Amino acid sequence: MSAAKRPNRLQLGVSLALAGLFMQPSMTFAQIDRRKAPEPGPAPQVTIGDHTAMDLPNGMKMIVVEDHRLPMVSVEVRFDQPPHVMGDLAAVPDLMGELLGAGTQWHTKAEIDESIDRLGARLSSGSNGVYAASLKKHFDKLLPIVFEVTARSTFPAEEFNKARDRYLSALKQREDDPDAIADEVARTLAYGKGHPYGEVVTPELVDKAARKHVAAYHKFHFRPEQGYLVFVGDITPAEARKLADRSFANWEVPEVVTDRSETGRISVDGLGELRLMLKVPRAGGVRSVSIVDRPGAPQSVVRVTFPVELNPADPRAAHAQVMNTILGGGVFNARLMQNLREDKAFTYGAYCSLQADRYVGRYTASTSVRTDVTDSAITEIMYEMERIREAPVTEEELTLVKNYLAGSFARSLEDPRTVARMVLRTYIDGLPPDHYDTYLQRLEAVTAEDVRRAAMVFLNPDQASVLVVGDKSAIGNRITPLSYRKSLAQLDVHGDPYREEVLPAPPGMTAEQVVEKYLEACGGSPTIAGIRDLHMRMTATMQGIPVTVDQYFSVPGKRLTVMRANGQELQREVLADGRAQRTSPTGTEDIIEMELEDMVFEAHPFPEERYAERGRMVLPGVVDLDGRKAYKVVMMADNGNGFTEYYDMESGFKLRREEFRTTAQGNLNIVTEYQDYRPENGIQFPHLIEQVAGMRMVLTVKEVAVNEGLDPALFVFEE
Repeated sequence: MSAAKRPNRLQLGVSLALAGLFMQPSMTFAQIDRRKAPEPGPAPQVTIGDHTAMDLPNGMKMIVVEDHRLPMVSVEVRFDQPPHVMGDLAAVPDLMGELLGAGTQWHTKAEIDESIDRLGARLSSGSNGVYAASLKKHFDKLLPIVFEVTARSTFPAEEFNKARDRYLSALKQREDDPDAIADEVARTLAYGKGHPYGEVVTPELVDKAARKHVAAYHKFHFRPEQGYLVFVGDITPAEARKLADRSFANWEVPEVVTDRSETGRISVDGLGELRLMLKVPRAGGVRSVSIVDRPGAPQSVVRVTFPVELNPADPRAAHAQVMNTILGGGVFNARLMQNLREDKAFTYGAYCSLQADRYVGRYTASTSVRTDVTDSAITEIMYEMERIREAPVTEEELTLVKNYLAGSFARSLEDPRTVARMVLRTYIDGLPPDHYDTYLQRLEAVTAEDVRRAAMVFLNPDQASVLVVGDKSAIGNRITPLSYRKSLAQLDVHGDPYREEVLPAPPGMTAEQVVEKYLEACGGSPTIAGIRDLHMRMTATMQGIPVTVDQYFSVPGKRLTVMRANGQELQREVLADGRAQRTSPTGTEDIIEMELEDMVFEAHPFPEERYAERGRMVLPGVVDLDGRKAYKVVMMADNGNGFTEYYDMESGFKLRREEFRTTAQGNLNIVTEYQDYRPENGIQFPHLIEQVAGMRMVLTVKEVAVNEGLDPALFVFEE
């Protein structure tokens, strides 16, 4: 048996000091320079409260934190072991935690619930243990129930099925919550799915979990030799030991691990092979950008994250805490909040957290911003991370944050449950016995240079994983350049690479038939073949400025596109006789190679008539496109380029076109949507065209003129 005794309360002497001050004659006021703030006094000496620790015969550690102010007692049963990669059984720990109170060897769930209600007690459970509390006079009746729930749960089949259904419902709700999606996927980006902290539970994994797995995991994880029994409240160590001896001291569980290997793999009865975390994730490589697409979302949820090697016992932990708080860790004056909210008005809030963990920690910056400023917000987050690395923080910031943290710490000591958690963390994390007692001294000693060094060590903006949950079509091309890989990874809500759900096309349907149906819907091939020339005028707003776009086609092989704003020509593209040219305020250039080939092929109002000549078409199947069933047609052009188009199954009209272009700035994803088909001269044309190519532009068709004769002088080049 071992015991650790500490004083009961803070001994700051504040009341006596203030009383003595106000009893002095007021003769020296003129000597006080009120232009200067008073010098801070020394950091107070605190203790985290009296506690007693001892070991039970079965290896379980018992901790008692006394607080006799109220006749209440709580108990926490906590189990601790290194995290394991659960793989296909990733849903099992959560299911086990929920089912602990669902039935035991001696009582049903209803009987347990009735007993807890009759005692006026509280009881909750999770994957790492059980918590319960009651009045002291009922606690001797409550603790046997806690033991029963902890050690003798049977996980009845009926309750297991209910818990699984609730889990599936919760996962479905998570898929509709962009913040929950961001939190879950950001973990996978920081740690990787091969790490215990990066595993994500999916509906498929819930379906793979069986009752036998839950029972086996309980026997593997809930073991007295890796357990803590923590009493808090109106109870003495002797009373706690007497109750613990009755309920927990004789609890033993047979060994269930049948094989261990040097690779960290263990074979567990009823669970199969589990894998310990051997390799610590590290921020590495270069900055990447990923997106979970939420079409039409008015806001983007942003997470910037990476793993951090910061152990709670690290002497630099206080430096890192101050650094993180100045950057965005909870105070309103934090830099991220002041930049993104107060200065830029991008958001209601921007925060960051730096999590210390004995295995591996994590840094995460979080915000939700308007869709149109997503890229700017990410840029500002990176700027603030770099700024705190490069230059010392101000003394004003340092003083404000240290006072805030000291005040929060002192207030937390008023709650004995917080004290109990600190004591428990001291044992679990292997902290020095006086870790919390000396916290204020260590906090007070943090300097601006300590903060800068902590930022240099623990902040890695160039190696961060940037995640956005938002409208890909609106922001995809704008956030791609923020990746040092010059690419954008699209993920699903579980953090896996996005794969579009494609259903089989009707038997016998081909890509060629889909395109033919589209041409028929637009007026039929004979009518379309009769087009000799076409002029289409469209209007749009670009960055708040009204623009006009005129497109001219002359068969065969001539096309002109002119964009104007306020009567001034912004861009002109002309194609004639196999040659193409682009003119803008920056000059004139010839369009060559693959881009020229594509322009030549597109030099007709309905280039779909010649798709069969361009390359090979494939019909992967049918997809759901914004609530409409659409054929997905993939064109693989002979020159190596390609695109994907979606055609409405019912009307035959083209709904969307997606294509990638390689530019000097990286890959550009161009998405064009076609809506509001209306007839002009017997031919159906879309009258609303929305295109995203770096920026979003919504074009409204105002005029369509077919076969009215075009002046050949339109299609001339600047020499």
